[in-house]
Amino acid sequence: MPALFFQQQIVINEHSVQPCNANTILLFDAQQLNVDEFDLNALLSPFELAIITRRKSYKAKQEYLATRLLLKYLLKQNSSQFSQLPANQISSEFDEPSSKLLIHITGSETVFSSCLSHSNGFVGAALNVTRSEFGFDIEKINLKRPFTKLAKHFYHQDEVNLITQNQQQSAARFFRIWTLKEALAKATSKPIAKLLSPNVFTELTRANLAAVSCQYNEFDITVVSDKSTDWQCSVVNSISQLRGVLNF
Repeated sequence: MPALFFQQQIVINEHSVQPCNANTILLFDAQQLNVDEFDLNALLSPFELAIITRRKSYKAKQEYLATRLLLKYLLKQNSSQFSQLPANQISSEFDEPSSKLLIHITGSETVFSSCLSHSNGFVGAALNVTRSEFGFDIEKINLKRPFTKLAKHFYHQDEVNLITQNQQQSAARFFRIWTLKEALAKATSKPIAKLLSPNVFTELTRANLAAVSCQYNEFDITVVSDKSTDWQCSVVNSISQLRGVLNF
């Protein structure tokens, strides 16, 4: 069964400026952004402004701004009642009880669930309109990391065996198992610490969730969701593709 999870099954398309499917994960290289060129007061809520101000590294600021622009774009594209709403009246705030990033609308009781991931400047964002079990993860495949040592320390022995039995595939398998665990943690709202040592393939079956994955450039990407849900990934090549919807 684990062999199924190593097949590259996600098709990643280039994003076109059209109304996108509600089950869309937008991907973007946040390192393209010059944060200083944006009017953050017009694009971010007061809560978000406070968060980005506290970010110390410039890369963290790029990732934060990029993910929020992607989320607001998705919301305005998929919710006609909010299509004309100023971006700074849409606020993303982490909810501790549900372990979800929730999207609040000024003057409305409507709340959306969402999911984010980022790794080395590459980010992804998705709305979870139906609040189904869903999570995704992005991880850069870093060949310099001692992944075999890490696997033996943290992973289930069956997973370690998969990684060590094929030296040429060991890095790809280590990072695939990692993104599976992270995506499953987000889908089930479980702490990642509780999913490191169990066999992730057994846990996916137990949760009755499906997983699809792929490698995109130097990143491993996994989506875990309800088996009836069909998610797709689109790469935004330039943040200017969002300009007309977000009015910046």
